[in-house]
Amino acid sequence: MIRTYLTVAFRAIVRNKLSAFINIFGLALAMTCALLITLFIRDELEYDKYNAHADRMYRVTRNFLSKDGSVNLHLGHVAPPFGPLLKNDFGDFEEVARTLNNRVTMSYQDNAEVKKSFNEDNFFFAEPELFKIFTISVAEGDPAKVLSEPMSLMMSEKSAKKYFGNENPLGKTLRVNGTFDMVVGGIFKEFPKQSHFHPEIFASFSTLNDTTIYGRRRLETNWGNNSFATYILASKPLDIKAIEKQFPAFLDRHMKSDDPSEPKTSTWTTLFLQKVTDIHLTSHLDSELEANGNINNVYMMAVIAVFIILIACFNFVNLSTARASKRAKEVGLRKAVGAFKAQLIGQYLSESILIAGLAFVFAMAFSFLSIGWLNEFTGKSMVLNPVNDFILFGGLVGFTITVGILAGIYPAFVLSGFKPALVLKGQQTSGGGKGFLRKALVVAQFAVSIVLIIATAITLSQLSYLNNRELGYQKDQIITLRYYPEVAANYEAFFNELTKDASIANAARSSRIPTGRLLDSQGSARVQKGNSLSESGVVLKNIRIDHDFFSTYQIDFASGRDFSKERVNDDSASFILNESAVSMLGLTNENIIDKEFHYGDVKGKVIGVVKDFHFESLHEPIVPLVFQNGPFFSRLSVKLTGNNPQNGIESIARVWQEFMPNRPFEYEFLSMQYKNLYEAEQKQSQLFIIFAGLAILIACLGLFGLATFNAAQRVKEIGVRKVLGASVGSILGLLSREIVVLIVIANVIAWPIAWYFMNEWLSSFAYHITMNVVVYIVSALAAIAVALITVSTQTIRAAKTNPATTLRYE
Repeated sequence: MIRTYLTVAFRAIVRNKLSAFINIFGLALAMTCALLITLFIRDELEYDKYNAHADRMYRVTRNFLSKDGSVNLHLGHVAPPFGPLLKNDFGDFEEVARTLNNRVTMSYQDNAEVKKSFNEDNFFFAEPELFKIFTISVAEGDPAKVLSEPMSLMMSEKSAKKYFGNENPLGKTLRVNGTFDMVVGGIFKEFPKQSHFHPEIFASFSTLNDTTIYGRRRLETNWGNNSFATYILASKPLDIKAIEKQFPAFLDRHMKSDDPSEPKTSTWTTLFLQKVTDIHLTSHLDSELEANGNINNVYMMAVIAVFIILIACFNFVNLSTARASKRAKEVGLRKAVGAFKAQLIGQYLSESILIAGLAFVFAMAFSFLSIGWLNEFTGKSMVLNPVNDFILFGGLVGFTITVGILAGIYPAFVLSGFKPALVLKGQQTSGGGKGFLRKALVVAQFAVSIVLIIATAITLSQLSYLNNRELGYQKDQIITLRYYPEVAANYEAFFNELTKDASIANAARSSRIPTGRLLDSQGSARVQKGNSLSESGVVLKNIRIDHDFFSTYQIDFASGRDFSKERVNDDSASFILNESAVSMLGLTNENIIDKEFHYGDVKGKVIGVVKDFHFESLHEPIVPLVFQNGPFFSRLSVKLTGNNPQNGIESIARVWQEFMPNRPFEYEFLSMQYKNLYEAEQKQSQLFIIFAGLAILIACLGLFGLATFNAAQRVKEIGVRKVLGASVGSILGLLSREIVVLIVIANVIAWPIAWYFMNEWLSSFAYHITMNVVVYIVSALAAIAVALITVSTQTIRAAKTNPATTLRYE
């Protein structure tokens, strides 16, 4: 019987090639999308869960409050004294480990000759307890010993290969920043990709006790350097809210001020606990070790996968119900010659499941072909392995069978219940509800497609806005580099040698550069109003710059002047503010010049006001800034001239090698750094384009199938109308009118949904476009045009058919 079912099912597929192709191809595309998206989502959700104690691992974070209680900074790092104090005061904290991420230059020397030298971004000073908290696979050495001894380190296998090749790295010496040596005492295996950070080198935390590096005293008392990632392994899963309620008392107890008039510590800073497994998707703090993912992207991808699957399933159900009405007489004949209802149900369900099964086979083939592109697009290393991943693939098989059953329910149960006598007399067809069902499914399909079209258009518009908005500074033809202590003592000579080349317009030093985050602050300032100084209560972000910063970036002044090399006081007692700072201080650009201004430990005067510019990404609002002249620089910006940047780069490399021969020359274009700020949005727009295209393609495939079926059903009506004088245009309008009405209804449903979600997305930017109704109208017209083009091919063919051909049997 099963063989008979399959034989009849294959004959039905061959007999109805078009509808079979639409069902199989559309469903296969949808399954491919769903499978790839499922792999992506699963990968995102698995971050840091590889750790054996993942359910008991936490990170300490810290925020800082303004006078009004609002948060002006929330860091994923804390000050060094917190680690030991937390371990001592909280009994449930089984292990606590601190890490400090530093960018260093490491060199391997052999016989006094430097063989290899690299800049290391993933260099961490770490306490040995880190290996008890995280599950880190050790290849050689004892972390408890290596990370307790000063001037010793552990390397990843990849880093060891990079420096030593096939040599045994243990016992080898590496020079750090050209100033001190560290000995390799162990090797660990690379962290999994699904980790929120990827250290390459762990240096012993005890090395920091050296006063030339950091100093034991500072580790115990420096509450202001919030650069230490602090992790906790609890003895049991914690009630985070309950622990956080104890932090204010903890802060007030350990950070007590000697001045009784000073406010309690807990009024201006707070500590938090964060599950390590939550960091990748839900942590978007002002300081993170690496760029994290976003739980909203996971939700978006899941919704898109559901949408694509629904559209394909709607096609399947639509065409199945449409074709079922042509098989009413077949049902009547089968029942007349003795077929049981259960046999008919089995027959129609087997046909539907077979089509879904063929779609599954094609989906697997498409997925294997697409997984490489997906990995390249997302930067992941996902694999498709049906043998090892039987849960995922078992679920997909179950989904395939479910879709097949749902799509076959109508012909299986409704048609099998027809009475043979009525069917063969032509008095019973397929029931009256099917027309409404098909229309509802078409509306749903196009509503989803229109939402994706609108989302694509708005995303592209916002990206265009981000790339073309006037930032207030010049980002083109600027190269940024790290600034090292070696050049500080001879900077004037370095600068003169650099700018001697005609391809170099200027160079400037700063503590941070545009496109970076503003994380430095000395709190609020005191400013002269009238004849006295008053506390402003305005938290100002601080940037250290030299005399050439504003001219290099072509930042305009609103009033006052720039720092000058000829004025001695400009180095220590002068400030420049941005317009936002002046406004929030309650003064004007003109009357703040030469006012007394106290910020941090520096007392001086305001000498200038620069126009507001977007230092951070357009996700962030422009904040009050105060600029001071040096001396703590970490970045170098070089402005190039002409149309051939390679000449300038070669010139910089030559001077760099002359002044810093032991530092590898590495640079970045500021314009690329700006573009990278919106990499997530760029990828999101590409995804919207891909998925919107797929959704429309699948929907149009279904619409094409329905148009073909409808034209065939009404071929005699069309013949009669042509005999009575109807033109091809009028017939085309008659058959297309229903489609236009359905698309209009789909737009009515899609517009508010698209507006809500895209408005939420745009609100994540401090500066964004205003949604325009034109986008919605164009999307509606595009959907109608695509639908009409899809159905017109079949409709025109039917309208041009000779009436004599269609009516000759009447």
